[in-house]
Amino acid sequence: MAKARRSLPSCHTKCGVLVSGVGAFGQRKKMIRKPKIAIESITGCAGCQLNIYFLEDILLDLADKVEIVSARMIKGRNEYVGKCDYIFVEGSVCCEEDLEDLKKWREQAKFLVALGTCATHGNMQQMKNLMNKKEVEKEAYKDTKHLHSLDPTPIHKHVTVDYSLSGCPPYRGEILRFVKDIILGNKPKVWQHFVCEECVFKENNCLLEQGKDCLGPLTRGGCQALCPSVNHPCTGCHGPLDDANICSGIDLLKEKGIDVKRISQMMEKYAGLRYEELKKEVKCQKK
Repeated sequence: MAKARRSLPSCHTKCGVLVSGVGAFGQRKKMIRKPKIAIESITGCAGCQLNIYFLEDILLDLADKVEIVSARMIKGRNEYVGKCDYIFVEGSVCCEEDLEDLKKWREQAKFLVALGTCATHGNMQQMKNLMNKKEVEKEAYKDTKHLHSLDPTPIHKHVTVDYSLSGCPPYRGEILRFVKDIILGNKPKVWQHFVCEECVFKENNCLLEQGKDCLGPLTRGGCQALCPSVNHPCTGCHGPLDDANICSGIDLLKEKGIDVKRISQMMEKYAGLRYEELKKEVKCQKK
């Protein structure tokens, strides 16, 4: 006796968008609509969204599976009405205009994604908080009267963020996996392990063992250990994991012969504010 053929299950995204499917009797269901995606930017270098466009041919394959309603670097018309399924925001909040735009996008987004280390940790802009702020502004501008500046901060300090893709810029492979999850209707996953783990998977020789200043033990991976794989120490551009035992990591770097001042400089560069928070949370003891 011939076995009954099992029908393929329908696939829906979390925002209710039918992607594909075959009904119980073999009839093909019609696509309802594509997920709406917007790519927006506040203060930063725009390199994070540029890294999305560097997906090139792959991006073209994805373009007919999502509706990109805003991408100011590549689109002429970027106005959209109503809710957007996913809004990717790059950059940090550095002025009043940034904050106004960010709050508007939060209202429009079902899911807000912090794209890049400016958005997730404040990146180099946040170093201003560790300096004399007025002197920093005068160094950059002859006249500062026109500035409506705020203390540079990551976007989660102002609005709820649903997903964070750190990196300067974020690794293209991780962006691609994230977008594929959206299309397939899966909850997007973000890598939550240290760079060191990726080095182990790739069987890289440990750069710390070679006497190099590598921040891998403190830094979130997701980049497939891109820098250490070409013998360049990790500079920490992804920032730390939220549950990182930062004091233990610092002690490890000290044991490997890295100067305390050098460790502080490396941590301050991309995510100084977050490192300071982590040290207070676990009450690091000065040695």
